[in-house]
Amino acid sequence: MRRYLSIILALITILPLSAQNSADKLLQKTVSKLEKDGAISMTLDAEVKSDNGTDRIDIILKMSGTSFFVQEDDNLMWFDGKTLWRGNDFGSGIEEIYITEPTPEEKARYDIINLLGKHQGFSVSGNGTDTFILTASNAERSVEGIRTVTAKVDPKTYVLKTISIDFAEELGNISATVMVNEYKPGQKFDKKVFTCPVKDYKDAEIIDLR
Repeated sequence: MRRYLSIILALITILPLSAQNSADKLLQKTVSKLEKDGAISMTLDAEVKSDNGTDRIDIILKMSGTSFFVQEDDNLMWFDGKTLWRGNDFGSGIEEIYITEPTPEEKARYDIINLLGKHQGFSVSGNGTDTFILTASNAERSVEGIRTVTAKVDPKTYVLKTISIDFAEELGNISATVMVNEYKPGQKFDKKVFTCPVKDYKDAEIIDLR
């Protein structure tokens, strides 16, 4: 279930037109904030519920443009804009590293700002003050099978505070609530941050699917 949290920003529901307009304006202000803040570092707490119980996850997210680094507990992902590395930890350190080159369509799924800005296939609703909701017209075909995303932002700064995501029932009644604990805009990351140091994981099995 953790793979869904690498895209923690997406959206949802249908209200009267005036509310929908104000919610869309709030969404666009949030997107503009993300764009202006440039390279961003965030620490997040996530609670994921499914038919199998509840899983609590600590997440570190660093992103700059389309590049990102995500640490979900001890599972890691790096994406430098071309190559994606996924390191899997099964309890004794990184044991597998999958290397792929995502297609343009797959890359688009990781472009958080673009996904929020265009929100294709999602309607927008909310109170227009501090909450906006994206609802998928077809959850089974939406990004990562997302049905709805409810985002709460600071009404003064438009910084994301919490995000709640519901996935299509076919995926196992999964829902996730993510809280932003720390938000640092205007970061200056070395490009190496978004590249997996494969040589540092000498005992891991490298599975190159390029």
